[in-house]
Amino acid sequence: MASFIRNGFKYTEDPKQAEVILVNTCGFIDEAKEESISTTLSCADYKKNGKCKALIMTGCLSQRYSDELKKEIPEIDVFLGVSTYPKAYEVYKDFIEKKKKINLIEKPGFIYSDPDYISTIQKSGYMPETFSYSAYVKVAEGCKSRCTYCSIPSIRGDLITRSHESIIDEIRVLVKNGIKEIVLIAQDLTADTIELKALLKRIGKMPKLQRPTWVRLMYCNPWGVDDELITIIKNEEWITNYIDMPIQHISNGVLKRMGRKGDSSLIRGLVSRIKESNIVLRSTVLVGFPGETAKDFEELKTFISEGWFDWLGLFVFSQQEGTPALSMPDKISADLAIDRRNELDRIQFEVTTALNERYVDSIFPVLINCKVDGATEGRIFSQAPVIDGVVRFEGEAKGPFVDVKIEQVNGFDLIGKIF
Repeated sequence: MASFIRNGFKYTEDPKQAEVILVNTCGFIDEAKEESISTTLSCADYKKNGKCKALIMTGCLSQRYSDELKKEIPEIDVFLGVSTYPKAYEVYKDFIEKKKKINLIEKPGFIYSDPDYISTIQKSGYMPETFSYSAYVKVAEGCKSRCTYCSIPSIRGDLITRSHESIIDEIRVLVKNGIKEIVLIAQDLTADTIELKALLKRIGKMPKLQRPTWVRLMYCNPWGVDDELITIIKNEEWITNYIDMPIQHISNGVLKRMGRKGDSSLIRGLVSRIKESNIVLRSTVLVGFPGETAKDFEELKTFISEGWFDWLGLFVFSQQEGTPALSMPDKISADLAIDRRNELDRIQFEVTTALNERYVDSIFPVLINCKVDGATEGRIFSQAPVIDGVVRFEGEAKGPFVDVKIEQVNGFDLIGKIF
């Protein structure tokens, strides 16, 4: 976006008015692939019924299936992969000049290093999905784990890490441009726990005016979470008391077939210590994995019912080519897997609603998101951007943070008033 804006383009939310449409795709599970293709096809219509001169596809689906998609969706003019998307403007310009379709897919292994994209995008008037006060900062790319269901290594490559200096530079520029919350992300944020802890200590040494108010940790695999990391999260006031730690399952048999490091005992111990430290816990579980018995599912269901997780992502196993799980026996029917997911969904809704009750009658700083139907929406420390609930309250908020007294729970969301 920044590269196009720097070269004279303006952002529009109306694709019918856009001269260039870039679709950033996911190729991880079937539902994401279908959404990516559906979105691309709808955008292709604007080549006939709009002003689109170039339709560009990038991201994981493009990285993995560009040759097939070139035949199936001929309206796509440019294919870029996970390493070549920063060349979007230059490649677009080349396409316009030569009127020749371009397929630029290279070996994965790139981490962006532009520390000042944010000011360019802000000047354009564009508000990213996480709104004006929050930003993601990627600290690593790819994965060295080989979970048997996962295609990430074949799409994103092996783990590569980013220097602390480049991460600190990006954080400094983001904060200078008004960002209050930094969400640290990677395919596996705790792949190198020593490095992560060292990075957090570096952030802690930044001058207070250069440091974000909140730092949030997303996608920390259990085998990389240790007591020192839990203590850092608990004790540093600028790190939100929140961790996203995907467990995928609790049955030892399923975990072993998934190729997950660690077992049920590791997970139970970690979860217990995290909750004892009053840290909000988000996780992810995967149901319908080959060989998941009724007993395995009951063990998982019981564990979820115990109320450990404030937030929980629920997924049905999706067969991916090139993964060991594809050829595993004892497949679970799609209908049964969906039923299991829905059953866990009902249980987790009750758990999250009950856990949210502890916020009622308390006052919290709320980071403002936006206005919706006359009310203001924001988030407290326990709510990550986009994927968790929000706080809604009446009235205008002055500044990025406002103190709100929580008065009631509405499922995943909280209702309050300015204090």
